[in-house]
Amino acid sequence: MTHIDQNIRWRLLRETSTAFTYNKWTAFRSIPKWKMTVTPDISAEDLEQINLLREHVKDKLTPYYDTDFNLLRWLKGHNYNFDQIIPKLRNHLEFRASKWQLDTVADGKRDHSIHEHWRPGLTGDAIRTPNAIVNIEQSGTNDYWGMLHTYPINEIMHARLYDLELMLRTVIERERKTGQQTSIMYIMDLNGLSYDSRLLTLLTGALSGISAFMAEHYVELIHTFVLVNAPSFISAIWTIVRPVLPERTKNKVKILGANWRKEILEIAAPEVLPSYWNIPEEKEEVFKANVLRSIPFDLEGYYKGGLLDDSSDLLSVPARKVGFIERDAVQGNTLRWIFETDGHFAYAIFFTEKSDEIDVSKMVQVYPRFNKVPGPTYVPLQDHIVCPYSGKYKIWFSNEHAWLHTLKVHHKVVVER
Repeated sequence: MTHIDQNIRWRLLRETSTAFTYNKWTAFRSIPKWKMTVTPDISAEDLEQINLLREHVKDKLTPYYDTDFNLLRWLKGHNYNFDQIIPKLRNHLEFRASKWQLDTVADGKRDHSIHEHWRPGLTGDAIRTPNAIVNIEQSGTNDYWGMLHTYPINEIMHARLYDLELMLRTVIERERKTGQQTSIMYIMDLNGLSYDSRLLTLLTGALSGISAFMAEHYVELIHTFVLVNAPSFISAIWTIVRPVLPERTKNKVKILGANWRKEILEIAAPEVLPSYWNIPEEKEEVFKANVLRSIPFDLEGYYKGGLLDDSSDLLSVPARKVGFIERDAVQGNTLRWIFETDGHFAYAIFFTEKSDEIDVSKMVQVYPRFNKVPGPTYVPLQDHIVCPYSGKYKIWFSNEHAWLHTLKVHHKVVVER
C-alpha cells in the first residue's frame, strides 16, 4: 500500500465508519422490553434494590437494557453502594444512547475490517459450569500491535463493542429463558506470546485500557478469565499486569497449569472448546468447536503519518489537571476532530451555553466519556458528531491520573456548516 493509498483509506474511514447522528435517546424507545419466559431466580431483597436503582436511572434507561439481571449486575459489581453505582451507571447509559448506539450494535453484521484480525469467540454454554457461556480469545496470536498501528483506538473500540454487545445480548437471552443470572467464561489462549518490549507495552497500555473499559461498562458480565497455554514466563507477566487491573478483575483470573487440556474439561464441555487445541499425533479429536484463526496485520498497512502536520494546534494539560478545546456551533452543524497524544488520557465532549463553564457536571454530555485511553496514540483518533444544540462545545481532556507528565494533544477541530 502506498502512502497516497493509505491516506485515501483514512479519508474514507473518516467519512463512513462512524457516520451516525446523536439523537438524545430517541432511537431505542421503540425497542420492546425483554420478556421473561420463566420467573427470575432473584431474592425479594435484591428485587427491592433493583427497583430502587431503576427509579434512580429511569430517565436514561432504555427498554432494551432494562432487565432485572442487568441492574443486579451493577449492584453486585459495586457491593450495592448506590453512591458508586448511580454515577457510573448513568455514564454507561449515556454511552449507550450516544451516537455509538449500543442497544442496536448487535443487530448488524460482524463485518468491520478489524474483525478478520480479531475473530469471534462465542461458542456456547459451558455446560460443566452452570449458567456460563464460553468465549475464546486468541490472546497469544491476535496481532494487537499491528491493530494499534493500523487503526485509531476509537475505531478498534467500535469493532470490539460489537463482540461485547453480542456477549451481553446472548447473556440476556439466556437469562430470559432460564431465569438464572448468567455470565461469560472468558478463556484466553496465550499460545504464541513472546516476552518482549511490545508485549510489556501492550500489557500496561492498550490491553490494560480495554480491560478497564470492560470492567467499567460491562460490570459483572465476565464470570472468570481462564488462562490456558500459559508460557513459562507467566509469573513475570502476572507481576506486571496485576497492579493495573481493576480489583474485581484480578479476583476472576484463573491460570491453568501444564495439564490445562485436561483441567479445562472440568469446567467446559469439549463441544465449546476450539478444535485447534487437538494434538495431531493423537487419534481422538477431543475438542469440537470450529473457531477461526485470526489474521496478522500487513506491515505495509501501518499508519505512516500525514493526518496531522505542523499546522495542527497544541493543547498542553499539566499533570493532575484537565483541559478543554472549545468551538462555537449551531444546531445541525458538524463538529469534526482529529487528535493524537503523547500519553494516557481521558476524553469526552460536552455542550454548554457558557464559555467560562469548567464544571462538566453542569454541562450536557454529547459524546461518550472514555476514562482510560492508552497513549501515546500510534494512529490519530478522528470522529465527528452532528451538533444537537447551538452554543459552546468543549472537548474535555483529563490528565488527572499523571503525577509529573504534561499531556500534549496535537489536534485539528473544525465546525462544518
